[in-house]
Amino acid sequence: MYRQGKKPVSEHVYADTSVWQCPKCVCWSRVEFITVEKPQCPSCHISMSLVTKNIRIE
Repeated sequence: MYRQGKKPVSEHVYADTSVWQCPKCVCWSRVEFITVEKPQCPSCHISMSLVTKNIRIE
C-alpha cells in the first residue's frame, strides 16, 4: 500500500553504520559528518564514543 508517494515500511533499507554517540543523552551523528578527531556532544559537552548503530540508509 502506497501513501503520498512513500515506500511501504517493508522496503526500507537498514545497515550497521559507525556513529559518534553521546554516552549521557540521545545525541549521535554519522562519522562522515564529523570533522574533528574527538567530538563533544553539542547538548551536554561530554566526549562522544564511536559505536555501531543500525540505521535506515534508504
